Amino acid sequence: MNSYSQPELKSLSLDEAKALCSEIREYLTLNVTELGGHLASNLGIAEISLALLRIFNPPEDKIIYDTGHQSYVHKLLTGRLDKFPTLRSFGGLSGFTKRDESEFDPFGAGHCSTSISAALGFARADRITGNNGRRTVAVIGDGAFSGGLVYEALNNIEKDDRLIIVLNDNEMSISKNVGLMANYLNRIRTTDNYYSFKHKSEEIISAVPIFGPVAADILRTAKNDLKTLVFKNNLFEQLGVYYLGPADGNDLRQTELLLKEAKRQQRPVIVHLHTVKGKGYAPAEKDPSAYHSIGRRIRTECAGTYTANDSPSLDRAFSQVFGKALVSLAAKDGKIAAITAAMTDGVGLLKFRKRFPERFFDVGIAEEHAVTFCGGAAAGGLIPVFAVYSTFFQRAFDELFHDIALQNLHAVICLDRAGLVGEDGPTHHGLFDVSLTLPIPNVSIYSPATSDELKMSLGFACQRERRGAYIIRYPKGEEDARVARAFPKIKNISIYKGSDPETESQNCDAVIFTYGRLSSSALEARELLAKRGISAAVIKFLCIKPVDIENLLSLINSAGKTKLYFFLEEGMKSGGFFEGIVSALAEHGALKGAKVLIRAVDKFIPQGSLETLMKHCRFDAESVSDDICSALDINKSANAYI
Repeated sequence: MNSYSQPELKSLSLDEAKALCSEIREYLTLNVTELGGHLASNLGIAEISLALLRIFNPPEDKIIYDTGHQSYVHKLLTGRLDKFPTLRSFGGLSGFTKRDESEFDPFGAGHCSTSISAALGFARADRITGNNGRRTVAVIGDGAFSGGLVYEALNNIEKDDRLIIVLNDNEMSISKNVGLMANYLNRIRTTDNYYSFKHKSEEIISAVPIFGPVAADILRTAKNDLKTLVFKNNLFEQLGVYYLGPADGNDLRQTELLLKEAKRQQRPVIVHLHTVKGKGYAPAEKDPSAYHSIGRRIRTECAGTYTANDSPSLDRAFSQVFGKALVSLAAKDGKIAAITAAMTDGVGLLKFRKRFPERFFDVGIAEEHAVTFCGGAAAGGLIPVFAVYSTFFQRAFDELFHDIALQNLHAVICLDRAGLVGEDGPTHHGLFDVSLTLPIPNVSIYSPATSDELKMSLGFACQRERRGAYIIRYPKGEEDARVARAFPKIKNISIYKGSDPETESQNCDAVIFTYGRLSSSALEARELLAKRGISAAVIKFLCIKPVDIENLLSLINSAGKTKLYFFLEEGMKSGGFFEGIVSALAEHGALKGAKVLIRAVDKFIPQGSLETLMKHCRFDAESVSDDICSALDINKSANAYI
């Protein structure tokens, strides 16, 4: 595939531009199936992305992609073709739009439904600064249209906002206009001659002295009255947004025709385009959901298929363990209901939906509504279980406070993808949930490190006599068997000093405190330290709120006289769990002159493989071991790993 400048894209003939779309699809199929990422939606949007660059003039004109996951074609055509092989890798191209990556990305994204609000902000800024020649375009999918933020933005649009919304409808979830007249108007409005004829006729009639302007106004009024009659149920027209479409978004000629007409308007416009998700790649067209987002894969040339090489065993993945456990609990208790925000498969609720459809609720991309819905369901006598990715739950902080915790209502919130998530990067890492939820009263938080701990936590949280919110957070992937072996008994707080009975009575040079997935790193670091002649204990938390301080103090005392307390947290340092624990230990005089070191996150973490990011954050066993040696003033290379 060749690289194109903006003038070169505009100079392509229609046939050449169509051929480029086919070339783009072939390039994406070959590369994304190896690199991983969002494939199906980008295959479907090729014509729209190309048409936008041919009709508008970015970066002066602003093209804002909602969520950002459907911007791959945009990246390929805006000077980033040579960097595309670095997609989603550490230091490489983001899988989403990113302001500091290119001037063609005017607004960053990663979460849904933000584009129209951002575009409206750009349009108002242009109005105030007098930049009347610039156009702002928001490109948004029909899935993101289920997010409430979209309607807040639409409600704020004014008649003189020079804003264009391109609705990429690849699921046909937006209701169609009905009736023969509607079909007829849609058909003639997307012919080559319709818009040029419309504008020319108005110009000619207006030029007739005295009578002309009046006749032109009558013509426009009649046309608008007819349009109102036909499109009387069109939400956008009722909100004052001029509606164009629907049209075939995979037909480049039709797409460019509508975008040209939208560009002529001096008012807010929505261009409604239907596309085929996964277009051009048969497996993705057949099952677009499966190819929405894929992991890194190994291509099997002979079969023409692709197999994942970085995914956990489906049965052992925490998402699936959660899903199966919830089905089992719901079979015994008819009050348990499951809620998801357009992530049924991702959070492991497919089996629940099939088994208990009447107790399953997919609320769309509406996390705030989901949490308040849980509050109402709990007040009505159900036990709602809301499964959501940690990063998306951030949107529902106020609802957790106001609609569940403040009223002490019993709801269970399961945060999938807690901690680092890898290639999706800073918009998707689940690093903030602990800091956000710890301060709220009537909230209990569990962070299981094993499948059995997850099942036990879920069972406990779903018991009818519970009150308040129960948050259960777990990472992407599966358990490390090392953790299950070291901590065979499930306890809220546990200590591991080694399998040798003699170590039980020995003083420890260091105590490593941790929870969740980093329990594995702590245990491995303990082994590395032992090879260096340094004794260490690992104290692991399952329940991180509330904490039994007396039990914790007892476990600390069992470690004997310790030189270093090392706190390892896969979350934010500021307001994090271990900031509170250190404060509590200091109040109880438990630090006893030992050094204290908290290893946690204090900045946004980039994209990359999980292994790379663990090292980047110094969460891996070697880094933990090295940092403990440094804190103890021990030469970390001495007797290393012998």
